[in-house]
Amino acid sequence: MAKVTTTATGGSGGSLGGRFGGMAKVVGVLGVIALVLAGLASLVRTVASPADEVAVHKGGGIIEAPNSKGCVNANSRQLRRPGDKYFWYPASQRTYNFTGGDGADHAAFSVVSKDFQQLEVPGSVEFRLNVDCQVLTRFHDAIGNRYHAFYSTSDEWSQTNDGWQRMLDLYFAPALDATLDRVAKKYTWKELYADPTIKDEMNRTVNEQLATLIQQKMPGEDEFFQGFSALIQQPRPSDALVRALSDEEAGRAQAAAAKARAVADAETTQAKAVAEAEAAKAAANAQVAQKEAEAKIARLEAEITAAAMKPFGSAKEYNNWLAIQHGLNPYQPTYSGTVLAPSQTPTP
Repeated sequence: MAKVTTTATGGSGGSLGGRFGGMAKVVGVLGVIALVLAGLASLVRTVASPADEVAVHKGGGIIEAPNSKGCVNANSRQLRRPGDKYFWYPASQRTYNFTGGDGADHAAFSVVSKDFQQLEVPGSVEFRLNVDCQVLTRFHDAIGNRYHAFYSTSDEWSQTNDGWQRMLDLYFAPALDATLDRVAKKYTWKELYADPTIKDEMNRTVNEQLATLIQQKMPGEDEFFQGFSALIQQPRPSDALVRALSDEEAGRAQAAAAKARAVADAETTQAKAVAEAEAAKAAANAQVAQKEAEAKIARLEAEITAAAMKPFGSAKEYNNWLAIQHGLNPYQPTYSGTVLAPSQTPTP
């Protein structure tokens, strides 16, 4: 009986131990799987480009050459391969600012006018980097990688990369300087300063020629930069030239004012002289008219007197008649005078 009991008890314990052993094996397998998955998760990551960036993908494994593996296009994602490298470039419109102010890429360009005066030309040029994958990869290999004109992580293009800045200054600045100076030499500094149509001509010339001038310095036939749009501001002469122009304009204005006053004074004097001459002429005409009227009256009076004397036959008889009309006796002896003015007769 004891043997049987011992055997039975031993059989029961073996069965229970087997169950626990199986569970341990399952847990162990699950743990290994979890570790493998964790390891894979740490090795398998993704790389993503935002909407305004493109990444050039290069090989970079332990025994792998840095060959090109395409691009991570804007607004896309792909698996990151262990050891590979990614170089981000801007896919949106960029600006090369040459106003010389805070945050500008370059100072205003200095040009020389037709009359050998120096002026500053500020402005900006908008453009796009050609992000076609094959072209962008060649750009990275030939230029971007040389000047470190990229970012090694995404979402950094809110600020300008120093390498990108150096690269733009190398290719953009000489082309802009030559183009603006070529236009400026056709005009005097006053024309450049005051005529807005010349600024428009500079805009057109930059838009037409900048791509060609930049391309001349680029390796290969690829157009790495596209969509140029210039916004040139009015050329600025030196302060000394502006002051000289201001003084010249002030002198011209003063001379014009003095001339206007002289003309006005001369016109006033002339008008006064004309008025005085006309007044004198009118006075003379009035005197002539008066004399003519007096003479006419005298003639009329003479005619009237002659008509009055005519019935008497002579002036003496007419005078005698007048004397009688005035109560005088023309037939008494007189000593002097006339009938109209008799002399005084002495009282006896």
